Amino acid sequence: MSARLTLQAPGRYRLEGAIHFGAPLPEDLQAPGIVPVAGAATVALDGLEQADSVALALLIEWRRQARAQGFRLTLAEVPKRLAALIRVTGVGPVFEDAP
Repeated sequence: MSARLTLQAPGRYRLEGAIHFGAPLPEDLQAPGIVPVAGAATVALDGLEQADSVALALLIEWRRQARAQGFRLTLAEVPKRLAALIRVTGVGPVFEDAP
């Protein structure tokens, strides 16, 4: 299954599928057009079937884009393997919700 981002409710999205080195990344995920509500948006990651450093790089880019557009992007329901990857790579501070 290729990856896709779906709108669940205003300001709340769900990322589904697989994002990894061997899978092509759909172009619409590179700049997903996340629309915040009250200055924030949340992306639930519980739909990710497989994620590696490619997924991590994508999520870092989404955070960068959100900050550039002046809103906070929060990750929710992060799978254990992705959370471990965030820890071992030392990029955890990128995902902290400090303004």
